[in-house]
Amino acid sequence: MQNSFANRFLALSRERGHLCVGIDPSSEALAAWDLPHDFSGLVRFCDTLVGIAAPRAAVIKPQSAFFERFGPDGMQELKRVVWQTRAGGALTIVDAKRGDLGSTATAYGDAFLGAGSAFGSDAVTAHAYLGIDALAPLFTRAKSHGAAVFVVVRSSNPEGTLLQSARTAGGLSVAESFCEAITRQNAADDVGPIGAVVGATLGDETAGIVARLPNALFLAPGVGAQGATVADVKRAFGGAYARCIPSVSRAIAMAGPNEMALADRIERYADESRLA
Repeated sequence: MQNSFANRFLALSRERGHLCVGIDPSSEALAAWDLPHDFSGLVRFCDTLVGIAAPRAAVIKPQSAFFERFGPDGMQELKRVVWQTRAGGALTIVDAKRGDLGSTATAYGDAFLGAGSAFGSDAVTAHAYLGIDALAPLFTRAKSHGAAVFVVVRSSNPEGTLLQSARTAGGLSVAESFCEAITRQNAADDVGPIGAVVGATLGDETAGIVARLPNALFLAPGVGAQGATVADVKRAFGGAYARCIPSVSRAIAMAGPNEMALADRIERYADESRLA
C-alpha cells in the first residue's frame, strides 16, 4: 500500500504548516502581473508562482478551468505544474470538480489521480450531483494509489446553499448526507482518502459539519480575497484543524509578480497556518 495522501499531508503540515496555495491564472491575474493573455503569459505566471510556492507550502491547488481555456497547450502546462510542484516537495490537488458515474468516473480517475495517471496529481476535487455513490470509481482509485478525492460538501457561495441545505427523505441535509457517506468510505482509516470541501467563510455552521467527519481531511477555500482569515478557519474547525487545508489564491497572487513579495506573503500565510 502506498503512503496515503493524508499521511503525507499531516507530515508536511508539521514541517511547513497547512497552507494550500491556489494557482488561478485568470485573465485578471495575468493582467495584474502585466502578462500577455496567451499561453506565454500562462507559463510565466505559473513558473513564478509555483516556483516560489512549491518549496514553501504544503499543497498547491491549480484550478483546471484556467488551464483548460488555453486548450491542449494549457492542459500540458497543468501537467507541468503538477510535476514542478512535486519537485518542490509539495502535494497537488487539481481543482477540477469532476463528477460522473461508471466508466466516465473511472476515466476521470485515470486522468488525474496518482502515479500512472495522465496528470499524476495527488488529489482531485469532485462534486456529487449525480449521487455520491456514483463517485465510487474515483474513490477506489484514490484508495489504491495513495491519492485523495475532495468532495464538495458545503461551499460558501450563496448559490449553493439551497441545494446543499435541502433535506433528504431521511431528514439529513444533502451536505450532512455527504458527510455520512464520506465517513463510511473512510471507516478503515484514522484519516481516510476521501476529504470534504468546506468553505472557510461558513462560520458557526462549520462545527456541525466537522462533527460528522471524524476521519476526513478538509479543504477550506475562501481565505484571503473572499474574506476569511486563517484565524477564522482555526476557530471554525476547532479540534479538527489538524486535518484542515486552508486555501489562499488571489490574496497571494496579488503580491506578484515581485518574487520577494510573493515569497514573503506565502511564508506569512504558512506561518499563520501552523498549529500552535
